[in-house]
Amino acid sequence: MSHMSDCRKPLLASVALVPLLLAFPAAAQNADAPPAAAPVGPQLEEITVTATRRSESLSKVTESVSAFTAAKMEVLNIKSFADMAKFTPGVDFDRDANQISIRGIKSDAGSATTGIYIDDTPVQLRALGLNANNALPYVFDLDRVEVLRGPQGTLFGAGSEGGTVRFITIQPSLTDYSGQVHTELSGTGGGGMNFEGGLAFGGPIVEDKVGFRISGWARRDGGYIDKIDPYNGQVTEPDANRTNTYVVRAAVTFAPIDNLTITPAYNFQQRAQNNYNQYWVGLSNRNNGFFIDGTPENMRDDDRFDLASVKIQYDLDDIQLISNTSYFSRSERLQGYSGTLYNLSYFQQITSGGTDPQGDPCINNCTAHSVLLNRAGINLPGFGPYVSQNFITNTQSNVTEEFRVQSTDKDATVQWVAGVFYAGNTQRSNEEINDPQLPALTRYLWGEGMIKAWGMNLLPGGDDYDNDTHGNDRQVALFGDVTVNITDQWKFTAGLRYAWTHFDFRNLNTGPQDLLDNGGKPATPRGKEDEEPVTPKVSLSYQATPDDMIYGTIAEGYRIGGASPPLPLAACGGPFPNQYESDTTWSYEIGTKDRFFDRRLQISASAYYVEWSNIQQAIYVNSCGIQYTANVGEAVSEGFDLEGQYQVDDNLQLNFAVGYTEAKYTKSAIDPSTVTPTYKGALLARAGDSLDVVPWTATIGVQYNFLVGEDQAFVRADYEFTSHRHTPTINEDPQTEYYDPGLHADPATSFVSLRTGITLDKWDFNLFMDNVFDAHPQLMLQHQDSFTRLFTAETFRPRTTGVTASYHF
Repeated sequence: MSHMSDCRKPLLASVALVPLLLAFPAAAQNADAPPAAAPVGPQLEEITVTATRRSESLSKVTESVSAFTAAKMEVLNIKSFADMAKFTPGVDFDRDANQISIRGIKSDAGSATTGIYIDDTPVQLRALGLNANNALPYVFDLDRVEVLRGPQGTLFGAGSEGGTVRFITIQPSLTDYSGQVHTELSGTGGGGMNFEGGLAFGGPIVEDKVGFRISGWARRDGGYIDKIDPYNGQVTEPDANRTNTYVVRAAVTFAPIDNLTITPAYNFQQRAQNNYNQYWVGLSNRNNGFFIDGTPENMRDDDRFDLASVKIQYDLDDIQLISNTSYFSRSERLQGYSGTLYNLSYFQQITSGGTDPQGDPCINNCTAHSVLLNRAGINLPGFGPYVSQNFITNTQSNVTEEFRVQSTDKDATVQWVAGVFYAGNTQRSNEEINDPQLPALTRYLWGEGMIKAWGMNLLPGGDDYDNDTHGNDRQVALFGDVTVNITDQWKFTAGLRYAWTHFDFRNLNTGPQDLLDNGGKPATPRGKEDEEPVTPKVSLSYQATPDDMIYGTIAEGYRIGGASPPLPLAACGGPFPNQYESDTTWSYEIGTKDRFFDRRLQISASAYYVEWSNIQQAIYVNSCGIQYTANVGEAVSEGFDLEGQYQVDDNLQLNFAVGYTEAKYTKSAIDPSTVTPTYKGALLARAGDSLDVVPWTATIGVQYNFLVGEDQAFVRADYEFTSHRHTPTINEDPQTEYYDPGLHADPATSFVSLRTGITLDKWDFNLFMDNVFDAHPQLMLQHQDSFTRLFTAETFRPRTTGVTASYHF
């Protein structure tokens, strides 16, 4: 086990005083914790979660968990996890990569750092190549979503070293019918219209024996960024960044005998995004809400997944036997980056040096064409329109089986869960650049033919680069978790997971841009990694009163190691490592969960210190624009999260969530491919550099309920704040290899939403306005490389106003 340095322990202890002081008054007044008096007045809803794989009240779970019920998501107008992250402390979400960061733990390389579960099935993706975007379900007709902060390796395995997000569907009822109809219509300022419709219905087919649940949902998000032709400036497609999404879920439950249920289920989701939410900074005027994208290609992202599962549950007197078998299939084809802009930025570096791609002096004067991308767009005078398209295909085929046995007596002295888990996952990542104009552009830039400049002609179909990787993950794990109620107040929990993991890959790497040094023949490397990780977790809690609980948890998280294709030596140099090991997190957390004022105020708070060792990181090689993965650097993430609800009276409710995360490198990261006997290696990250995490986040919601005649109505306002990050990241640190003077941290942001509605019989009608003040901060500033003047950025969706109608039955 790793140990905290003495200088860090006081900080964790001081932060921990906040939650401890909240619980201390109640504990001091009633150390023996007699039964609480019956609460009076309005109370908050008690949420039941399965974060520990057993049904348990959220206020009794000894870890930091946020839970969103279907009713809560409807009130907050949550459609996806992107919306949910704004109300969850300690969680950051990258919309471009569908990447979830929990407490600062995130990475673009290797295995996932956050576990993503649909019911009992993990669906997270390993990064075999670029744009390894995770599939996240939309939330229509879900029972709830649980966000578990901190390592969850014991119960949820590899890929949960930062935390786990669980999307839990509504199960068929054998006794009651229920359902809903939902519609929405809204308009975005300066953009298109948004439409949504959904239907869900379920109930018994044969009472007590057979039940079903089926739902369908579709949504269109209109765009607000206009597409132009970069060569003549004419608008070719207004509101181009639109998205269409379709979701279908179906399940049937059979109860052939008492205490036995068998539930086959099917989940389908398809998302088609037409152009990304990026605009060209040099052509746009964000202060006036005017956004322009001049990327020559139509930047699409088409993503589909199918999940088929069978859950079998058998209840005995004191134990449950649960089996979950699933098959997850996913295919995503996207244009992960602009092939045109990537190529021109790469060629720009070559021409500025007066050489051709092989490093020989140009026949023409290369430097005359050195600025191929300027602030306003593409600079190819006399050549005409140039378009090169990148395509990335990611596929998954995952087979999982989990069988567990668990106790059911909540009053027993010992409660436990034990199980075995198997996963066989096959992935493919194919990256290609289709560039039929390369021969003409080569002649334009260097005055040479393809063979002289590149060493080979285009591949069949016009590709100049093709990187195709197939990977296989296998893991078998045994896990167990035991809770001992030492006394009525003290509870001790210990868990352990032991796994056997295997990863192997095969790769095909070819094309003119690969600049192969083996006679122009394709490279076909292979690699593998085998490990046996052990993941422990211990927790101790003290139930000071029925409404106040203090806990402390120590847990380890990990993600499986792997291997990556070797890079071409002629283009990139090297040699480069082609295997990487697992990395680990050790988390130390102390927290409290309290209810005050006759349970009208509920607060959950925790402070944490996370050590991240042997980090799997993607290392970018400037000479060839290709990445490889290696274990470099160490980091620490520390902070706290605080969330709560306050039912002030029968009408007024307050919600709040505050998170603080300080995540920094504690050990410098050195590029291993550059280390020589006389050179200690290129500095990739310096001790003290920040991980790219927003330090402060806060949300505050106020809802007032009232009557209009005899009908219930409400008004609600939500305010969301993210702070500016002042500590430089590796891109902002002049001492690192990645320093880029053109990049800077996102500004502090504020976002305000309003909502009002009324319930008429079983119909709910709501009016809403998001981004009330039409804020347009410049976010996620990017360019192809530090030499390129063409910048892109993103911003909030402009002010959106709409109406929803829902019928519940």
